[in-house]
Amino acid sequence: MPDTPFYREYATQQCGPNSEKGEILELGCGTGRVALALAKDGFRVTGLDLSRQMLDVFREKLAKETASYPELAQRVEIIHGNMADFDIGRKFALITAPYRVFQLLTAGQEAENALSCIREHLADDGIFIINVFHPFANPLDESWCREETFIDEITDEVTGIRIARHECRERIDSQNQIIYPYLAYSVTYPDGSTQRLVEHLQMKYYYRHQLRVLVESAGLEVVDEYAWYDKASRVDEPAECNPGHIPQGTVKDANNPARRVGGREIILVCRRKV
Repeated sequence: MPDTPFYREYATQQCGPNSEKGEILELGCGTGRVALALAKDGFRVTGLDLSRQMLDVFREKLAKETASYPELAQRVEIIHGNMADFDIGRKFALITAPYRVFQLLTAGQEAENALSCIREHLADDGIFIINVFHPFANPLDESWCREETFIDEITDEVTGIRIARHECRERIDSQNQIIYPYLAYSVTYPDGSTQRLVEHLQMKYYYRHQLRVLVESAGLEVVDEYAWYDKASRVDEPAECNPGHIPQGTVKDANNPARRVGGREIILVCRRKV
């Protein structure tokens, strides 16, 4: 993923060298992809996630890295918790919800509750960064769905295990704006045996204006907005659109961020409202 340099830039701006000005809270940290990279850069990072299995992998990775970087153990705190309901007891200079993890909040008032917790944990001059995907059609409808499609294949050089990854866009609830994709992994072991693993997901999707309204209703203000991590691309939708009107858009290539009208992502950089 190309997003780590993006978060590194904001970590440097907000926290200063060795987190002398503040610390980072990463929501939905998973296996520590971003958190570990920032910790190795000298920042103090607290990672929170609901998946115990992913946090176990995070701890394994941290233990391996600590063998070469003993100081990492003092820079990383791992917390099992729900981003829709957490209380860590301190404030952070930078809070992030990287690569679409916020969209896993699909039930009831989870998204609103999460933003309320985020605001309470954000330092007065802190920054919150949220990243969701930008729907490639307005409105998104049944045309989003597609049958299982091959994505890529990798072979682990150490174990010799080969994994082919497929994606299926199974169904969409356009009224509640929730998509139901699944990822299928075809695993081939060195002895020739195979296994199929399937991960079913449900994700809330947002149009640009809806996300801005949601964030601002939580007492946050958007200070910048990007459509990709290079900070050069911006979401191409009219700022004056209202919640009842979703502007029409087309795409040249739904999977290519450089060619998608409006960009592949919606990345909002936010502060607490004064």
